Amino acid sequence: MTGKSLKSPPKRTLGRRLGGFFLWSALFALLLVAADQALLRLPPASPLLGELQDCYRDLRSRLLAGPRQPDSIEELLERPKASSRSYFYADHQGELHFVDSLQEVPSAYRNEAQPLVE
Repeated sequence: MTGKSLKSPPKRTLGRRLGGFFLWSALFALLLVAADQALLRLPPASPLLGELQDCYRDLRSRLLAGPRQPDSIEELLERPKASSRSYFYADHQGELHFVDSLQEVPSAYRNEAQPLVE
């Protein structure tokens, strides 16, 4: 070797690292928005693109719509009640009783009723 010393590359400061992170994050978000709008607005040039757009619109509507509505009455009846809590209590003979709400517990045992933990 000739007497030249190798210089180490300059260290990146925290500000430059954060700036790079935010720049790449913004670029990624921009690409996602562009892809989203392209799938929603482009006219389908082929049947495959049309199917892809239909599938994407369905997925997007399900993600943005929140909880879905039941498809049939059977599905509605099988769904557990989200707001109700089940309770249990022991009567004067020590027998356990399970009820769907605190109002179903007799008033004499209401203070001792315990909620069921799921």
